[in-house]
Amino acid sequence: MTRKQALRTLGSLAGGFALFTAGAAHILWHRGCRRTGAAVLFSGLAADALMLVSFLVPNFPLTGKVFHRGRPGGNRIALTFDDGPRPPFTETILDALKRESVPATFFVLGENARRWPETVRRMQQEGHRVANHGLDHGILMFAGAAEALDQVEKTEAILRDAGVTEPCRLFRAPHGWLSPAAYRALISHGYRIAGWTKGVWDTANPGVETIVSRTDDILRPGSVLLFHDGWSGAGEEDRSQTAAALSEIIRLARERGLEFVSLEELMEEEGWI
Repeated sequence: MTRKQALRTLGSLAGGFALFTAGAAHILWHRGCRRTGAAVLFSGLAADALMLVSFLVPNFPLTGKVFHRGRPGGNRIALTFDDGPRPPFTETILDALKRESVPATFFVLGENARRWPETVRRMQQEGHRVANHGLDHGILMFAGAAEALDQVEKTEAILRDAGVTEPCRLFRAPHGWLSPAAYRALISHGYRIAGWTKGVWDTANPGVETIVSRTDDILRPGSVLLFHDGWSGAGEEDRSQTAAALSEIIRLARERGLEFVSLEELMEEEGWI
């Protein structure tokens, strides 16, 4: 399911539920059960709003626990990248991380790992953690258990073929959207669900200075930084601004006494792993 299809489906469900609730409340009101009708309307609209928020807001706890922030009292932060690998941007990012001796966690797409296995191997060889972002960036907002497991298991197989000996058992859902059924299936499969503290929307290519400025606002102990080194599908997108912003972001973090660690290490401090 694509992002547009998921939003259309969500809109239809929310609209249908709202109409049903309003209809039931209308009938009760006109039968003299005004308090009951008002209660039904209020409860229905509240439930509708909660459903919308739980699906659309990453890290929302209704679906299940999602790790999006580490210990605020320490000095550690985690650098993460989604949607790769994609030459030449992933390589440029890896070059920058190597120069600065900074570890990162890469949530890779299976379709991209299949096309560029040598880049995935480089991630592992240079001390980064390779995590699972699904096969093709399919939206899991309404996915059942079988669909969610199919996404991660196919990606697992591709990573093994690429030579990744220890893919970490973290999954980040595309756009952060994950159905309750998908969440339960992934947890039972041994995964922990990873979110992020706050996005900087680097995919919009707002400019290097803007990416640095937006990141500067969230450079705090425990932050999980989200950037993108790739994309899904056959089109062409530009991730050069993200790569160019990295050195300054790392400098600012170190200036504040912050230490970059893998996302797993951040999670271990909180007892998630």
